[in-house]
Amino acid sequence: MKYTVSASMLENGFTVPNDIADKHLRLVGGEQIKVLLLLLRHPGKDWSTDDISSKLKLTREEVEDCLQYWILTGVIAESGSTDDGKPKEYIPKKPADKPAAKPAEKESASPVEYSRPGQEEIAVRISESKEISGMFADLQQILGRTIGYDGQCTFLLLHDRFGLPPEVIYMLADYCVKNGKSGYSYIEAVGKNWAHDEIDTVEKAAEKIESLGKTEQFWKKFLLATSLKNPKPTQKQLPYLEKWLYRQKMSFEMILKAYEEMADHTGGISFAYMDKVIDGWFASGFTSVNEVENAKKTKAEARSAAADSSASYNLDNFVKNSINNKPVYKRKKKK
Repeated sequence: MKYTVSASMLENGFTVPNDIADKHLRLVGGEQIKVLLLLLRHPGKDWSTDDISSKLKLTREEVEDCLQYWILTGVIAESGSTDDGKPKEYIPKKPADKPAAKPAEKESASPVEYSRPGQEEIAVRISESKEISGMFADLQQILGRTIGYDGQCTFLLLHDRFGLPPEVIYMLADYCVKNGKSGYSYIEAVGKNWAHDEIDTVEKAAEKIESLGKTEQFWKKFLLATSLKNPKPTQKQLPYLEKWLYRQKMSFEMILKAYEEMADHTGGISFAYMDKVIDGWFASGFTSVNEVENAKKTKAEARSAAADSSASYNLDNFVKNSINNKPVYKRKKKK
């Protein structure tokens, strides 16, 4: 089926610049289109933020966000502005160089702080890079919603500052959506972890998602056997689980045993304590709970034997001293 605008509607209309349909239509959301159409419908009128907000039933923040995009891309201009309406030259921001640390201070050196892209930078990146504009359009399809400034800021941060390619960002966003966590702060936190772990190819991302799926299955089983309540592991707990499951190859029973050891010796939940316990077992080459229990039993028997030996030695000394050192009684001298 094909669609076209009714001829009667075209008899009474207003002009929409070609660039809006050719360059911007697939990049912007419904609210941004509404704001622009309102301004185009009344080209000679000066609209305030409050006017637009009232007319379109949008918040001031939503209106300002929409206007900022059109201003920075040169589509509209603020009243009294001397701007020529052209996007400003974009100079990529680089993170500040990490100061060289002295040998003794390497561990305490602070991490690099990454600046978040502003609205101006985002607008210019969209206008100059087909890869970025296409990435935002595709992510809107994955998320099922319009990406405003917060979303654009998050994804541009992961791409430009942390080096994740668009294909990996797509897989990241899709994973978060399928797990019911499509908030930008969560996506950013997971994306930073991926960047830290150098998950920068489609193959690595696929392996990561597969391991995360296995971890989630483990966690559901783990919850049933423990007093933990959080439905998913936190971002601090997740690295421990990945270490135990994939690097140290610990079984569910071994990790549960470590949890019991932690519960017996601490007053709360401490994955750091569990990690020390599991590290000790891993260093000893233990791969099953039986091996752990046998090692405990052997150690307890050794302590018991040492205690018995010490007690026997003391008793023998007592008997020997009693035989060889007979008591000598002396008479008191009469005065």
